[in-house]
Amino acid sequence: MSRGTKRTVPGVPKRKGLMKIFKIFEEHSFELEVILDSIKDSIALVDKNGITKYWNTAAEKMYDINREDIIGRHIKDFFPTALLPRIIKEEQSFENIYNSPRENSFTIISAFPLYSQGKLVGGISLDRDITEHIRNLELLSKNKRNIDALQKQIKSIGLNRSSFSMILGNNKKFKNVVNLSRDVSRSNINVLICGESGTGKELFARAIHMESGKEGFFVPINCSAIPNELIESELFGYAPGAFTGALKEGRTGKVELSNKGTLFLDEIGDMPLHMQPKLLRVLEDGVITRIGSEKSTKVRIRVVAATNRDLSEMVEKGSFRKDLYYRLNSVLINIPPLRERKEDIPLLTNRFVEDYCMEYGFNILTISHGVMDAFINHDWEGNVRELANVVERMVVIANNNNANNIDTSFLPENIAQNAKRQDAKNEGGHAIYDLNKMLENVEKEAVQNAMKLADYNKAKVAKILNIPRSTLYFKLKKYGLE
Repeated sequence: MSRGTKRTVPGVPKRKGLMKIFKIFEEHSFELEVILDSIKDSIALVDKNGITKYWNTAAEKMYDINREDIIGRHIKDFFPTALLPRIIKEEQSFENIYNSPRENSFTIISAFPLYSQGKLVGGISLDRDITEHIRNLELLSKNKRNIDALQKQIKSIGLNRSSFSMILGNNKKFKNVVNLSRDVSRSNINVLICGESGTGKELFARAIHMESGKEGFFVPINCSAIPNELIESELFGYAPGAFTGALKEGRTGKVELSNKGTLFLDEIGDMPLHMQPKLLRVLEDGVITRIGSEKSTKVRIRVVAATNRDLSEMVEKGSFRKDLYYRLNSVLINIPPLRERKEDIPLLTNRFVEDYCMEYGFNILTISHGVMDAFINHDWEGNVRELANVVERMVVIANNNNANNIDTSFLPENIAQNAKRQDAKNEGGHAIYDLNKMLENVEKEAVQNAMKLADYNKAKVAKILNIPRSTLYFKLKKYGLE
């Protein structure tokens, strides 16, 4: 075996390297066994039918199963919830998935389909034993630090990446909004984000701040959640002994805390009218004065404001200052509601399912076509936030019922009733006027044409349709085009 091949084996494998391993396995079985048996992670190879073809020494120790007993047997005979049959069926890779293949056994698993000359021939999985780590975390549960510590670690990893990578959507209008937000991030221009509740206004604001590279903090303040008499002290702070009940050492306001960073004013439409000229002065002069103090402080901030109200209409009615409005909306970003980008619902749903399964330590669940159809036909007045909450609820309930698939029986009553009304409407002869059905027919035809054009190469098909491969798999299943 060449030196280059040896260097690719010990790490998390790339698909090309896996193909080489599988292809030359029989020709160089002895050399491969020496190398693979030296790896501390459990390695399993199966063919396209799920029959175990290789089982390394680490796997024998980890699961107490001899290779003579498992090789030639279906992987599900030993692991009913094994991930390998699923990755072969869906031709989809999974990396670093939390898994519990057996009781009191915990692993991090990565699994990949294997190809030879463009054809699926099997799959490979690598399991890293983290059972001892989990047991240690359980000991720390008395101090309420076990799960919290894992969540903080996961969140800290996310902070090292641009938040724009966490904003999902293939809708053309939505992608234009993301591109505009990214374009203005590096400037100091004030931004006004408009959108219905739950569309992700704060997520966009945080992404803009992180992309900006500013050294200061992202400081959020919800203008609707603070009583009118306290909002000035929240924004500008106060000097020691400024009023009865004030802290002896005084308090730093949110504007000062955001110096050299970003001040996020959520629900700016609810800011009291008497506070608006004071905020305008800070935006124009960059100077603040704490309540009860005569000393002014120079600040350099970037303001990102958000609202679900029509500020231009409020300006006409006199409930919002015109000069502040034009100062804030140097760049106006309108986030479309979820009902206007329904093609993103499968993408968001699948991501939320994976995220919540990871968060709660569940095996990855699948979503039935009936549930996805119900989601697509729902209006989602609460937008992405409502979708995330519904998915979390269904993931938890499905897991508690030992279900591997989230079907329509787990739908909230309001969504289930809407789906039934939609079915009844279609059965009543109105289906020919159903715009969603028309769009589905057009979408199905587009996928079929792309499959023919790309000679059924799914990677090329996804590229032609400009959608992630996971979304393509869902659509192929939905329309029976697998």
